[in-house]
Amino acid sequence: MVIALLGWVAAALGIGSSRPQAFRIYRVRSSAGVSLWLWQLTAAATVSWAVHGYMVDSPQMQLPNVFLALMSMVTVILVVRDRRLSLVGTVLLTAVVALALIGVDVTLGAAVFGSVVAIPQLVGQASQLHSMVKADDLRGVSPGYLAVALVCQSLWFGFGVLTVEWALIVCAGLMVVACTANLGYWAYRTRRLIVERRLGATA
Repeated sequence: MVIALLGWVAAALGIGSSRPQAFRIYRVRSSAGVSLWLWQLTAAATVSWAVHGYMVDSPQMQLPNVFLALMSMVTVILVVRDRRLSLVGTVLLTAVVALALIGVDVTLGAAVFGSVVAIPQLVGQASQLHSMVKADDLRGVSPGYLAVALVCQSLWFGFGVLTVEWALIVCAGLMVVACTANLGYWAYRTRRLIVERRLGATA
């Protein structure tokens, strides 16, 4: 009962994790510092996780990941519109990656799927870190998303350990490290910008 509840808490947080970023872009009318790759790959990975949840009969991984995939695509669309990019090519890449991940799960099993599905998610997180490093400002980046993503992945890791679900153990464990790096860099960069502004104001 407690283990199942942990899974549902992780699922609930997961459902909410993507909304802050989409709302942030919509509110500030800027995708500055946001990685398009992160959201393309997140959409693909969450589709494959939804299918995996169906295969292992885990409702905590089914509907929440469908919702996450939809919200991730909303973010993709907002970024594409802001940067005037091609939506067709963007969606096609997402679909190809999702189908490839599902194929791995069906043919090679949960442990291999957990390792492979971590790759696009880690690439996405690395792309987000790179975008923040290169961006002049981080107006488009939602700190709420970064924080909730870290908590969510930590809960999924705990759920995976308690249920001995190897796909979650491998993938969520790696994602905890990546999410920690992104949140840590955002905090460092934001703090540095605040200090620079204060120094500029007193100069």
